[in-house]
Amino acid sequence: MTMTMTAGGTGIALAALPPAGLLGLRQVPTLHAAVLAALPAAQGRAALLLPDHPRLRAGLPRRRMAEAILRDAAAMGGGGLLRAAGGTLLLGVSEATGRRAAAALGTLLGAEAPLPVWRLPRDADAVLAWAAAEVPAPDLLPPPVPPSPASLHAALEALSAEAVLRAETIRDAAGERHGQRLRLSRRSLAAAIGPLAADPDLLAQAMERMAARLRPGLAAWACDLPGLRLVPLARDALPVPALRPGAVGVLPLAAAAGPDFTGFQARLAERGWAVALEGLEAATLALVDPAALPAAHLLLRWSPALAAPELTERLRAIGPARLMLEAGADPAALAFARAGGLLRTGAA
Repeated sequence: MTMTMTAGGTGIALAALPPAGLLGLRQVPTLHAAVLAALPAAQGRAALLLPDHPRLRAGLPRRRMAEAILRDAAAMGGGGLLRAAGGTLLLGVSEATGRRAAAALGTLLGAEAPLPVWRLPRDADAVLAWAAAEVPAPDLLPPPVPPSPASLHAALEALSAEAVLRAETIRDAAGERHGQRLRLSRRSLAAAIGPLAADPDLLAQAMERMAARLRPGLAAWACDLPGLRLVPLARDALPVPALRPGAVGVLPLAAAAGPDFTGFQARLAERGWAVALEGLEAATLALVDPAALPAAHLLLRWSPALAAPELTERLRAIGPARLMLEAGADPAALAFARAGGLLRTGAA
């Protein structure tokens, strides 16, 4: 059996543990040791346990949906995943993100109430007790179902705009409203395409296709409202011309590496549209020069790792006028935005 931990924004990892060979002949690192190693970085945050459940064992799509919820929470809330035979622990996530994931997982399991969320360090003993009683999990998920373009297309066509769009308000550091963002919900799209969502490339393709399908309505909405108006954009067609400044098309960070990105951006500018790139996070700040990214706005995913001095310095070089923090309702994220004078997005 092997133990895996998927790191989120906090960078929680098992690298601090000694190699298995140093722990004794054929001895495998325990979950208890893994949690002990990760707890110092998780202080002031939360943990959520998804237990093994009959509903998860009964159907692969439901199990994959639970996995998608956990991965999304780990990515957005700055946590990591520890897998055991008896369940999966989401550790070091922000409490707000943990509670949203707990509610979504409770609904998926048919529970009457959300799953409990452990606060750290207050509930560290409960987390350690679970880890001490568990063993690392083998690979519980079979290989993903081969992608089917026909089934993907049918699933996306059946979705309404209301089912996948989420409205967020754009505010400045003082809380003043500067506009609105309509974004595609990865969780809703993952639920719609079922097992196909296990393939990250296919999920990205679904996001792109949905943005293309909704382009006429989104572009019309963003055409002449006041303030900033951010909408997802596909690269296969241009939106209608904007009637006033503030219309912004959001593309994934990877789009900037495309061969015709500069030309596409210029054609958008001719129609009065600016570009925002989403997907910038603590990990990518160490790999790319964000100040050189060719976009009017950069959407920055919140994680506590952003507060590291070297990352704060890189963000300062970009300037607050271009940065927009995807803060949600996390108090730490809101404080970070205020301290840096950043625009931020959150619930409308």
